[in-house]
Amino acid sequence: MTTEKNEIFKSRMFARQQLIDGWDQDVVNNGCIMIVGVGALGCEIAKDFALMGIGKLILVDLDTIETSNLSRQMLFRPGDEGRPKAEVAAERLKEMNPFINIDFYFEKLQKLPMSVYEEADVVVMALDNFNARLDLNKICLRLKKPIVEGGTVGFEGHVQIVIPEGAGIQYKNRKIEIDKLVESELWSINEDDYPEYFKAEREIEELEEKIYQIRQEKIEPVKERIRERIETEFDEKYSSNLLDQTPCYRCLVPVIPADDKLIAACTLKGLPRNRNHCVIKAEVEFEKKYDHKPDLNIDDEVLKLKELAQEELRKLRERVFNENVPPEKRESLTPEEIQEWKNNIKETFGSDYKFEEMENILGNKIAAVQTVSSIISSIESQEALKLLFRVNGRNIGPPMDPPYINYNGVYGQFDALDITKREECLACGTIEGEENVRIVVPFDADLGYIFEAMEISEHKLEPDLWMITNPMSKEIYWNPYIPSMKDPKIKLNSLKIKSNDIVSITPLGKAKEASEIKKYNVIITFM
Repeated sequence: MTTEKNEIFKSRMFARQQLIDGWDQDVVNNGCIMIVGVGALGCEIAKDFALMGIGKLILVDLDTIETSNLSRQMLFRPGDEGRPKAEVAAERLKEMNPFINIDFYFEKLQKLPMSVYEEADVVVMALDNFNARLDLNKICLRLKKPIVEGGTVGFEGHVQIVIPEGAGIQYKNRKIEIDKLVESELWSINEDDYPEYFKAEREIEELEEKIYQIRQEKIEPVKERIRERIETEFDEKYSSNLLDQTPCYRCLVPVIPADDKLIAACTLKGLPRNRNHCVIKAEVEFEKKYDHKPDLNIDDEVLKLKELAQEELRKLRERVFNENVPPEKRESLTPEEIQEWKNNIKETFGSDYKFEEMENILGNKIAAVQTVSSIISSIESQEALKLLFRVNGRNIGPPMDPPYINYNGVYGQFDALDITKREECLACGTIEGEENVRIVVPFDADLGYIFEAMEISEHKLEPDLWMITNPMSKEIYWNPYIPSMKDPKIKLNSLKIKSNDIVSITPLGKAKEASEIKKYNVIITFM
């Protein structure tokens, strides 16, 4: 087509949305949306913006396409298995909108140049793990880029918008925030300062018919006096924390959940305790038997793995039966009662394995269905669109307030949560140089395993440069400079460390100079 025909086709393609009040197609044509995670949510959101005529998309995803993706990720088709998600998505989006520009990265988000992030007007999080979310949250806060974050599990989902301080996006209403502060302060005033207020409240309780008159005479003057003071203080004292920013992602996740690889590592050190553990143990047995890890894309290897897992499950059922029905008790039971015990145990640990469970369990897959992905991605797209306009000084509606919404698909219910920014947030608060981490350890774990667990959780620490202490009693558990306090074989239970206790890990020497983290607050959970 000629240039003129191209322009005519393009204008017709996006004509309907230009009928929306406040719409400016130039904002969309010149806009750039970055989508990190091109899975069920990312595919839908990318499709939405491609069809709206976004000028540029930046797609980031480290995964390749699997067969199980095809039921929820509409940009992929049978035959795409094994190809990078971001690359295939870019191809399909260009088919939908030939005018779009797309950059795609088959790369970890942490390794991308900052210039890639700086190009985006809005960043959309469509990720499936916490560490990546936290890293992206930190990058966007530093660059003052607005974020739309979402996730799903089963029939539930959520969406959160994050507007960093200094992003230059108008958010919330000054008058409404002043009203909230007034109401909040009314709970803390004392009778000596405002005797007429408290007298009025008592009169209201006793004489309901006079409520209106009393409020006008006694309550409103007090509120007005407080309002006048807050009005004068608001811009200097409150506005920076209440206007034009939201809590960040880390405000809602102060402690990172334990890494699934830690749970797997614990399982290998003991006997399987549930059906997931049986599959993890079977993977180890498979590697011992065949000298390589099972390839979940090869049906024959999955079947062999399933057979090994089934044997581990059989042994687990047998152990539980023997623990609960010892030989002396068995003698007093009828064959029917014994069978009932076995049936109950089988029901507790689930039926025999299905083929698809091998990939679901070893891949730490999250339960998902397309209906919920469609709902959550649509909300994310809508909020990203409004933020795109705000970034460019236009308004097609205020961003979501409260900035967090949860969806329950079983009851068809949306719940908006009025989340608040935490001053002690490790990402956007006043605390610097700290990190909260949860680790899972075997029941008989020793001090050395703490460093192993930290490395599995992507916090590699050199034991000779870090100290472990009890933050409450200040007792030193590990000091690499003192030989008597440098025994990695000391059991945690011998140190009176219980499940969900916290230890502090702090740097020494060169690590103290080089590390950004000055203290890890580590929650230890025994498995």
